[in-house]
Amino acid sequence: MTLDKLAVMTQTEFISVRKDMDRGFSGIREGLKNFATKDDLKHFATKDDLKNFATKDDLKRFATKDDLKNFATKDDLQHATVEVLQAVDKIVTKFDKAEKDHAADKLLHDRHEKRLEKLEAKVFIKI
Repeated sequence: MTLDKLAVMTQTEFISVRKDMDRGFSGIREGLKNFATKDDLKHFATKDDLKNFATKDDLKRFATKDDLKNFATKDDLQHATVEVLQAVDKIVTKFDKAEKDHAADKLLHDRHEKRLEKLEAKVFIKI
């Protein structure tokens, strides 16, 4: 292999890599067009608009530690959760029992129906 051949092969590879990179960068450039510009953000919220938001002092006056003591404690919530879970368990148990009863009843009806079909076949009568 001569140096000229090696140079041509290397140049060809670099050209194909450059084309691939250009295609990739053009996709990125197109994607960047959809981002907001500084001018777009200026219309989003001005300094005057920010004055309408709450400050740290406003939030401090909103609820103090003493105010938080009036809310439910962790133990209260756990007790309430246990009561809710017990109530749900009772409902699920009743539903499960009803489903089992229904399944047993359906099985019994199916057995009776098969017996009637056998009798009909033996007697040749349709009931």
